[in-house]
Amino acid sequence: WACMALFVFLGLVGLQSARMGVSGLIVELAQTELNRWAATQARRGLGELNRVAGYFSESLGIIADNPWALEGLGALDLARVRVSRTPAEAVAFTRDAHTRFRQALQLRPTAPFLWANIARSKLLLDEIDEDFFRAMRYADELGPWEPASQQTVLFAGLATWGKLDSGLRQSMAGILRRGSLRNAPKLYEIVKSYRRFDLVCGVAEYNSIAGPDCQRLEGGAKSGRRMNKG
Repeated sequence: WACMALFVFLGLVGLQSARMGVSGLIVELAQTELNRWAATQARRGLGELNRVAGYFSESLGIIADNPWALEGLGALDLARVRVSRTPAEAVAFTRDAHTRFRQALQLRPTAPFLWANIARSKLLLDEIDEDFFRAMRYADELGPWEPASQQTVLFAGLATWGKLDSGLRQSMAGILRRGSLRNAPKLYEIVKSYRRFDLVCGVAEYNSIAGPDCQRLEGGAKSGRRMNKG
């Protein structure tokens, strides 16, 4: 009986391993498609998004708690927001994304980009609360050198700058310093979109790309001072 029980146990372990392998391969197939899209940066229609979402759903049909499949579906939910037809539909997609990121986070609690996406989804839902700030802190602490996490947290931080405490504002400055080593152009685009040139002017690593904007900012400040004196 002991030998039979061991045989059954090993068989079940082998079956589970095979299922996990198949589930993982399907996720890789979907991720390859997403990487190809990212390289072209072309907007995808709802039909294409749903097609790739089908891969992730198929993976979850094999292993229901595959965190990478949950994360992938969440990312596609946020992509669906951009092609949604009504505000209610956009909110529904965002809530689905937030739920999937939460589920994935239970399985991978130290994944910085999941924390960053929690913050991103709450920003889109206009839920700027302690949960939002906590997600930003964990994303920054767990992935200080992760470019994708840096970009997402910086975007959320600048969007809610007036509500950040001094610690989170310092974290945004830290992201800009660290990111300047290999991610400066993309981070600067975020800074520029919010016109927060004051955060990078005077930082040597940004001089080459921010110089013209900083000069215009300084020129405007000097002109304002002259008018005040007059």
